[in-house]
Amino acid sequence: MKTKRIAATGLAAMLALFLTKSVPASSHREALAILNEPCADNTDTFAWVSNTAHDKLYLIMDYNPLHEPGQGNQGLRACNGYRYEFHIGTGTSLEDNVVYRIEFTNQLTPEGAPSATDPLGGGNELLWQLTGGTETMKVTRITSQASLQTPFGRTQPPNQEVILGENLPVLPNNHGPQTDRLVYGLGPFKGYDSGDPTSRTVGLYDQAFADKFIHSLPNGGRIIAGQFDDPYQLDEKGIFDLVNLNASDLGGIPGARGSEAPAKDVFTGFNIFSIALEVPITDIFPGGIPHNGVLRPDSTDSLLRVWASISRQKIQMVDPSNIITGLKASGDWVQVGRNALPLFNAGLVGTQRQTLYLHTTPLQDVTNFGADVLFPVLVRDIEALGIYKALGLPDSTVAKLKGPRLDIIKAINLNRPIPVADGSTGDVITLDAAIDSSFPNGRRLGGGTAPNRNQVNVNSVLISLIAAGDPAAGLAKGVEVNDKDYLDRFPFLALAHQGLLQGHGGLNVPTVRDPARP
Repeated sequence: MKTKRIAATGLAAMLALFLTKSVPASSHREALAILNEPCADNTDTFAWVSNTAHDKLYLIMDYNPLHEPGQGNQGLRACNGYRYEFHIGTGTSLEDNVVYRIEFTNQLTPEGAPSATDPLGGGNELLWQLTGGTETMKVTRITSQASLQTPFGRTQPPNQEVILGENLPVLPNNHGPQTDRLVYGLGPFKGYDSGDPTSRTVGLYDQAFADKFIHSLPNGGRIIAGQFDDPYQLDEKGIFDLVNLNASDLGGIPGARGSEAPAKDVFTGFNIFSIALEVPITDIFPGGIPHNGVLRPDSTDSLLRVWASISRQKIQMVDPSNIITGLKASGDWVQVGRNALPLFNAGLVGTQRQTLYLHTTPLQDVTNFGADVLFPVLVRDIEALGIYKALGLPDSTVAKLKGPRLDIIKAINLNRPIPVADGSTGDVITLDAAIDSSFPNGRRLGGGTAPNRNQVNVNSVLISLIAAGDPAAGLAKGVEVNDKDYLDRFPFLALAHQGLLQGHGGLNVPTVRDPARP
């Protein structure tokens, strides 16, 4: 144990010494512990400021992934008993200045056992949307001990909790045409006896309906939460077959799989649960953003340090009387999930430390995961697969890529003078609020050259940075478009795939050989 402590201390010192001398696979099911707790599986975090004025900060947290839209009696529901939090620090510190906490409550009125005279609806129904059950959320703004210091010396009270909204309805699921009419009241319903199939084949769930669940908050912000299209894209099937990348991801090298096994987005047709929050920038900079509109590459005073966490109470006991979760919780609140930079836990942290990552904060990341960043295992694996030889990279270049990789540390910190030490450097999205956001300076959803494209292909940027030492190397470019168009306004997320007529399922072909051949 003593040796490990010395090694950790030495690593932190080495990081700092090297720097003074001198980004997205998301995180779907990226740790062993998260397999048991989908409600704590946050997959992607987005944080960026509005262009030009920079007067709004946009925050998105996605969790509970890989949901087939038409799957399950109860569909995809908000999770009770968890705290979903956006953490925001400023400058060189990862300490919280402001936290936005979202908590969900599903309620279902109990009723007696069914009888022959029961009306439609109530707790005896087999499907949630007929039960009359409700899904609501509570939004709280928390000012931490660090408080908020303005340029004029005024501070906000420390540890102040302000409820920004309670009992706010959650966006319901996009089940299909009959639900649209009978439950959501979006159009007239005609039964099977009408001979007209329209009520079973034409969906009415649209953007106008979803917009009704955008809630204005008293601080001047807005929020919406519910089921949306998963906005992430990646040929993840290839990644998980021991980095079996497509030729289009590797500059066309002949040894890679090509046209017989093209790159496919594994997330096509899947939904996810999302929280989208719009925050007035005055919540974080009450006196205004320092030097707003002016890039100062050596400054840190306009930096935001953003990450997302998921927590629940420590003790979870079976309680059949709780008809929503079947559990009773007590004890301290403990963190069971977190996310910020794409690929950090999924592509840098080793399997034996991925659960530790979920249960710790960025404040200890240098000690806990500094070696994972400095000496990325992905480079060693790529070498073992012969990719570097196929690309003609000399051994000396590969040796440098194995580490220490100070370029990754600098990229995470936007090349700003941020100490490489616990409490300052870690897995957070760092963005300069004084200028427009563009990855790695923040992470924006959408905003690309087409409505279904992101501003930056973060998969390519991060994998190229780690594997080639060059963010522009063009690796992992196989999938660069989403399966739906993003909105060009809040909440930016695409509507959920409809359960009946859309989604991930398809026709089976019983004659496919095992193993299948192209």
